[in-house]
Amino acid sequence: MHVLRRGLVTAACLLAITLGTTSCGTVLITNEFSASIADPGRRLPGGPTEISIFDSAMGQSADWAQKSMGSTSLGQPYTTSFKSTATKFVGDGSPSQQVRAGVSIPQYQSKGYFALQLSPVDGQSITLQAPFIGYYDYSAASDGAVKPLPMTVTAKSADQAWQLTVVITIPAK
Repeated sequence: MHVLRRGLVTAACLLAITLGTTSCGTVLITNEFSASIADPGRRLPGGPTEISIFDSAMGQSADWAQKSMGSTSLGQPYTTSFKSTATKFVGDGSPSQQVRAGVSIPQYQSKGYFALQLSPVDGQSITLQAPFIGYYDYSAASDGAVKPLPMTVTAKSADQAWQLTVVITIPAK
């Protein structure tokens, strides 16, 4: 009887440890963004440029992008942050493996935003081509096709979140 009880206690402890270390759940992560715009072809009007970086999983409309609208100008990056969810194992303190955001620059393209999606690596920069996502009033047939927008993103991990520095390059005509 004593051996059976010891076996049951051992099995229960092993089960608790296994479930406790392999359990997963959803956590809220706040990624931080700092963005500036390079416009070598001078396609944008002079002065500050309106920009919004937003959680495109929560909304994809012009109204949603407007909620986090700010501006950037030479020497003054636009900064913002937002919460998103990620699935994590218990004890996993690493930042999320993927980051997704919408980037709206109405002075460049008012009928949509650009989809920023990357798998950041701490201390590294990546240059990507962010595809255009049109709002409900955009029509490629009447408005014309919009080419992807080049962005260089430098990532720095900060606990479970990322600090992302984004440089958006407006292509010359």
